[in-house]
Order: sequence, then C-alpha cells, then structure tokens
Amino acid sequence: MSRIEVTHRYERSFDVDVRGHSLICDDPATLGGEDQGPTSTELIVAGMAACAAGAATRRLLELGLPHEPMQVSAEFSWEDGGQRIAEVRLLIKLPPEIEEPAREEVLAEVLHSPAGRLLTSPPEISYELAKLGQKAVVAVGVASRAQEDWPPEPPPDVDSEDV
Repeated sequence: MSRIEVTHRYERSFDVDVRGHSLICDDPATLGGEDQGPTSTELIVAGMAACAAGAATRRLLELGLPHEPMQVSAEFSWEDGGQRIAEVRLLIKLPPEIEEPAREEVLAEVLHSPAGRLLTSPPEISYELAKLGQKAVVAVGVASRAQEDWPPEPPPDVDSEDV
C-alpha cells in the first residue's frame, strides 16, 4: 500500500510528504491559517486536475499526437454554508491541431482517470485512531455515513474564489 505522511507543523499548518516530495497544507488567513500552502480541499481539486492532465497527455502520446501546449484549469464551488464542494469543473485545453475524433478519445481517457474513478466509485475508507506508540482503533466504512451525520466543516476558502 502506498503511503503519504502528514505531520503537524503548527497552528493549522501541515507538512505533507509524498514519496519524498514535500508540500505544505495550510488554511488561508480568512480561516485562521497563515496561507503558506493550499488547503486540503484545494489539494483534492488540484489532484483531479493533475490526473486529468496526465490522462489526456497519455492518450495523446498513445495516438502519436502532439500534447504541447496543454493546460487543465479547475474551478470549484461550495454548497450553501460551505459544508461540501457542490461542483468541480475541469477545462482541458488541448493543442489546436487536435481534431474531433482524437478529442473524443482524450475525453474518454480523462473520464476514466484514477481521480475520476475515485470520486464516482469511492474506495472503502478506514480510519485508525491511535496515540503515538499505541495500538490503533479502527473504523471501517465511515465514508458511507449519511451526509447529515458528518460534523460541519469550516466555511469555504474565500481567498480561492477570487482566482
């Protein structure tokens, strides 16, 4: 199983280690953080955009077509009250010479990318809660709880809506 480590830095800031690559995750000042990195929600949407870009590039390379320049833009909006993301929109900008049949193949590849499948067919998620050096308490299937059972999340990241 792959592993990502998230370690508390201070206040609302965390170091994220992914295969030796370091990121900082932090809340914006409007939510009590110091805005030293993207929020965890922004990282999820960024992962979706990066996964779409990778899938599109992979398919274009398989077809022997140019894949540069290409860009994926991601926008997301919050449900009223900021309880969850209501919509994510990915705009994939392919090189201008890519014709319709290839565009359809690229779209099919993106729709079946790992991040897309993760959200349309969620994996089983288990949570283990432990004190350092002690055995964990495991909860399986928590992700299937009804939405109203979840505690409220902090309000939306106002800073990212201006982008």
